[in-house]
Amino acid sequence: MTESLEFIDLSVRSSGKTLLTAMSGAIRSGELVAVVGRSGSGKTLLTKAIIGLLPPQLPAEGQILLDGERIDQLEGKAMDTVRGRRIGMLFQQPKRVLNPRMSIRTHLLEALGVFGPGKAKKHEAKVLSLLEEVGLSPAADIAGKRPDQLSGGMAQRAMLAIALAADPEFILADEPTSSLDSILKAETLQLLRSKQLERGLGVLLITHDIASIQHIADRVLVVSDGAIVDHCLTSQLFAKDSHAKRRELIEAALPAAHAPREFAAGSLLQVVCAGKNYTRKAKGPAALQATTVSLHGGEVLGVVGRSGSGKSTFARLLAGLEKPTEGQILSPERDGKSAAVQLIAQEPYSSFDPRLPLRTSLLAAVHRLPADQASAEIDAALDQVGLQVELLDRKPGQCSGGQLQRAAIARALLAKPQVLVCDESTSALDSVAQRHILDLLLGLRTRLGLSLVVISHDMGVIRYVSDNVAVFYEGRLVEHRRLDDFLSSPKHHHSKDLVAALDIPAPVKAVLN
Repeated sequence: MTESLEFIDLSVRSSGKTLLTAMSGAIRSGELVAVVGRSGSGKTLLTKAIIGLLPPQLPAEGQILLDGERIDQLEGKAMDTVRGRRIGMLFQQPKRVLNPRMSIRTHLLEALGVFGPGKAKKHEAKVLSLLEEVGLSPAADIAGKRPDQLSGGMAQRAMLAIALAADPEFILADEPTSSLDSILKAETLQLLRSKQLERGLGVLLITHDIASIQHIADRVLVVSDGAIVDHCLTSQLFAKDSHAKRRELIEAALPAAHAPREFAAGSLLQVVCAGKNYTRKAKGPAALQATTVSLHGGEVLGVVGRSGSGKSTFARLLAGLEKPTEGQILSPERDGKSAAVQLIAQEPYSSFDPRLPLRTSLLAAVHRLPADQASAEIDAALDQVGLQVELLDRKPGQCSGGQLQRAAIARALLAKPQVLVCDESTSALDSVAQRHILDLLLGLRTRLGLSLVVISHDMGVIRYVSDNVAVFYEGRLVEHRRLDDFLSSPKHHHSKDLVAALDIPAPVKAVLN
């Protein structure tokens, strides 16, 4: 049996720039090693270098040993006997990786090395067994579905089944839970851990969320700027004398809850029995059932729920991007007219034209103003979000995720909104960049008197920013309460699951204090 997967002095360079610097480490059979670090620190590059998926323009140096034998020199069919066979892979976005035209059954048969209809029937029991092993049932129905017909959590479980199909000795898991809500994230990580222990696998888990690995990892490697700067046993993860980069990740991932804040008594927005049904003639299930909620001036409303619960539909109704099928959205303080609302999207890179410099994209928001005034407005907005004016000459692909999300907020501020609706606006960022953006939004709320609607599947985000919390479940608003009341005594069963996912162990509280 394979005992270890090692990488020795692993380096990657591009155009004279070092991306990975002499990384060395090992994963043993039967252990789960977590690699944590900020976005761009080199975590994903490490996994691609190990499994031989780097593009030609990024040559890797150093050695990769599988049970003492070098695999970094293998090519073509020789590497195919390792990749997907002895070393499996879990990717960050399974729906983008899996073939959208193939059923889950076909994916599993391909992983098993089975081709042809005659042979497929003989392996049907194995296909169903793999799906049941990862908690997908009814297995026969799931097997016949395409990736786009599965939820995010189901797609990630299906990818785990595909990775396990060839009975690998090691699995490299690259941010497998980044797009999942708090409950699904915990379930997926526990499933990965249980399969790892049952099969005696070695797992290398890549994540920027250091809090999520405290119950499942055996060891932790901290990566920063392409180098391993710290390593420890998970039992020592929250030691008070920890490395500065480790502590930065811990503090960003588990920020303290804020003290209660005061906000205006009058309603800025009133959602009155507003719902949305996308089906023909509104005969089918509604994406959002009749919802009533008020937003006050200066209030931060946290909106939480699982994928498909109606959160984004609620956001689009508030922003005026969709008209409600029933009910209405009013602004009592403005003679029945809607308050100025701006939406900040989830994915910063998709909200800007990749061909245009940021200056051009921001000018579109103030194109009616004289050139000098428009330029001054843009400079002021950039200053409010902490960006340098020089950034305006860059295209989106030349910016980090955090810089681009700040630019998106600046563009929204140019419209002089009273309400900012942030639809999963930090979910694509690492925990440190996420904390910076949340602090920026709270600062804008204080300085400009903005109301914020922060939509997230991450209860840590909701806990950090919210005054009130609205919980959506299966298209319904099931709970709307003050944050402190919600955290101390959640009513709905889904609310209880969300609060339970926030459980912070004593060692973590000690290091934060």
